[in-house]
Amino acid sequence: MTLSRRRLLALGAAGLPALAMGRRAFAAGPSKQKLILVFCPGGWDPAFVFAPVFSDNVDRGPDDVAAFAGDLPYVDSERRPSVRGFFGAWGSRTTIINGLQVPSVAHDVCTRWAMTGDAQARTDDWVSIVAGEADPSLLMPNVHLSGPLFPIQFGTASVRVGLAGQLPGLLDGSALTRSDIAVSAPSAALDALQERFLDTRVARFAAKAGRGAPARIAAAEALARSRAGSLVSVADLLSDVVADDLPSQLRVISACLAGGLSRTGILGFGLGGNGVWDTHSANELQSPLFETLFSGLGGLCAELDSLPGEAAPTLLDETVIAVLSEMGRTPRLTPSGGKDHWTFTSAMLVGGKVRGGRAIGGWKDGMLGEAVDLQSGEASPSGVLLSPSHLGATLLSLMDIDPAEFIDPALGTAIEGAVG
Repeated sequence: MTLSRRRLLALGAAGLPALAMGRRAFAAGPSKQKLILVFCPGGWDPAFVFAPVFSDNVDRGPDDVAAFAGDLPYVDSERRPSVRGFFGAWGSRTTIINGLQVPSVAHDVCTRWAMTGDAQARTDDWVSIVAGEADPSLLMPNVHLSGPLFPIQFGTASVRVGLAGQLPGLLDGSALTRSDIAVSAPSAALDALQERFLDTRVARFAAKAGRGAPARIAAAEALARSRAGSLVSVADLLSDVVADDLPSQLRVISACLAGGLSRTGILGFGLGGNGVWDTHSANELQSPLFETLFSGLGGLCAELDSLPGEAAPTLLDETVIAVLSEMGRTPRLTPSGGKDHWTFTSAMLVGGKVRGGRAIGGWKDGMLGEAVDLQSGEASPSGVLLSPSHLGATLLSLMDIDPAEFIDPALGTAIEGAVG
């Protein structure tokens, strides 16, 4: 896959006029903190991993045992070695948030609640907000592979790259052949003319902009070329992505963040096929789903930890991985061996500024969430029941965004006990 110099520069050309006029096109103001959200649609069962509640009122696997990774409690099982391996390697960077109450049992309503803190289409989802507050020079502030997204005012911040070759087709021009309307690509002669025009414009900017302008314009060009190369690499990775294959999708998002293309990324794991979390029957199918999920998350953490960050030693140091589902499942099995929808669930945060090695909140017998002191993160009778708004406010705080700008403090504020 190739891109002409004109196309390379076009990917960063918005910065050239700004530099020539003395403006900071690539200002360091926006936070370097990044967010990856993995959404597990259908309603997972926290009893498999996050909720070590062992009583006659909670049905669970026959070999489930309570375990700790340092001070972080979780549920261990020989059937889920990747869960144990993940917490052994990354437990000190992980916070589990238990007892989140989502006030519905309908999938679509709960999904909007979990992602926006509101059942109505009145506010952006957490990912869109973070992307909307990103450095405006990013080509794809939010890369959306799959999963839910509810943008209102920040819709243009998300790029839905899809899993059917859309992005590679746009870059190499083959997308033109898929149109119902006959469209032809520019001729080689026209490409050459455009290249000469661009060279002339860049030279004029450099001549008029004053001292230091040539160096600044050269830096802008180098950045544009670097980001264009990253975009081509991402497009190549997309050609190998299989729907619902978690590792390949996570590699795409990781490449977008590492290549300076994006601040956020979102995907859904378990959208169809064998990846169905909505286990009204055969609830034991959740066990292999969690095994696959944590295997992929472990690989993602290892990759991010091996890559340099923009303003931190590693990319994991400035990237929060949020993993959640729209609801939980009932504590007891149904006659068909499944579990129905439940309004209390868990979420997990890893990396970045997360204060790891701990669980926030807790569970009462029967899988009811406990009230939480937001400052300490400990269960407290004088605290509050956690809601999706508390989770959203926490994510925004971790991204160096004031939650009060987007979330009514009466509905939820950050869980300070989860923020390092």
